[in-house]
Amino acid sequence: MPLLVLLRRSTAQARFVLGGCLCLLAGFQLILVAQAASIEESQAFGRMADLLPAFLQRGVGSKALLLASFKGTIAFGYFHPVIAVLISILAVYFATEPAYEVESGLVDLELSRSLPRERLITRSLVLALAAPVAASIVMRVGTWGGLRMFASPSFEPPSADMLLRLQIHLVAVAWCFGAFALAIGAGARRWSTAFTICTLTTVVLYLLDYLAIGWRPAKVISWISPFEYYPAFSIMAGPVPLARNLGVLLTTALAFTGIAYWRFSRRDL
Repeated sequence: MPLLVLLRRSTAQARFVLGGCLCLLAGFQLILVAQAASIEESQAFGRMADLLPAFLQRGVGSKALLLASFKGTIAFGYFHPVIAVLISILAVYFATEPAYEVESGLVDLELSRSLPRERLITRSLVLALAAPVAASIVMRVGTWGGLRMFASPSFEPPSADMLLRLQIHLVAVAWCFGAFALAIGAGARRWSTAFTICTLTTVVLYLLDYLAIGWRPAKVISWISPFEYYPAFSIMAGPVPLARNLGVLLTTALAFTGIAYWRFSRRDL
């Protein structure tokens, strides 16, 4: 069975989940730009600085004030908690499909056609990599559309380089969770178990990174969270080196991917 056939079947099966998430992400960016434009027109961003949490200002310093601006509010859409977690969970959804196939018995039908079992992992890996990329592109289109529809030419939008760096880090974080989910799904018997474990891990690690902003005990162990390597505020403040953060994320993703292939090749189906 060609890989393309597997990809087409899996994409068709998940079309409503994927389509719904992409529409939600595009709509979120449109609404965020409209809101930012409204605040900029009323010149209320100066008062927003007083509403920022004190622990955020202590942990991030003056960089936190970047949120209280038109371009900062738009950039926030690329590391908003809901968005960051949602895109990672989207990758998890596709990566855990092998567990669903084992649970439903579909894997027996697939492998009865002399299909190399590793191809099932490759199919899920491709989709887990592609979904976050598609999500980031749709978000960028939503931002562009929002700026065209709601923003005045006099407003200062975030630079293309800044948004691209935010997108790259956001996708890399999602890939990391997707690879982790692939490793879990490759050995799981039930899809609900694999998906729940990976989803809860994503949420907990995001909360850990969030707490680390202003709580020292959390900062000590925050290095285990992929979100730790997404320095959104530093990216907003200016260009930051990509090599270290992306190196950690991609190396981790490669390691989990290798574990996934190893587990699936050795498990009893």
